[in-house]
Amino acid sequence: MSVNYAVKKCKNPNGIQGTNYYSCRAIKTNDYDFEELSEDISLATTVTKPDAQAVLGVIKLFITKALLAGRAVVLEDLGRFQISIQSKCFTKDLLDDKEFVPSTMIKGHRILFRPEAKLKKEIASKLSLNRIASEVKE
Repeated sequence: MSVNYAVKKCKNPNGIQGTNYYSCRAIKTNDYDFEELSEDISLATTVTKPDAQAVLGVIKLFITKALLAGRAVVLEDLGRFQISIQSKCFTKDLLDDKEFVPSTMIKGHRILFRPEAKLKKEIASKLSLNRIASEVKE
C-alpha cells in the first residue's frame, strides 16, 4: 500500500509576481470507517465484531467525557487528544473592564491529536508514496 499524492498549485510564498509555485499534497483514497475497523479487529483477534463495536463505542464515549472535562487523553503508543480554543486578541484595558466577559472573544474550538513519537517513526519507516496524475494549470 502507498499514499497517493498530487502536485497542486499553491500560494506564492514570496509574493513575487509571474512565478508559479507548486507543492505535493496527500490525496485521500477513501475512509476507513467504524464498520471496517470493527470487522478488521474481529478478524485479527478473538473478539467478535459486535464486541469490537461496543468497545470502540465506549472508547469514544470516555474520550468525549474526558475532553469535555478539560483533560487530555493519552493513548500509549498512539497519541494524545486535547481540546484547543481559538480566541481573538484583546487589550489589558479591556480585560480590566469589570463588564468585559473574556469568553465572548472565543471564536471556536478544535480537537487536537498529537501522535506519539513511536507512531510517527513507524509511519515514517513504512511510508511509500505514489504520484497520481494531477492537473497543473499555468
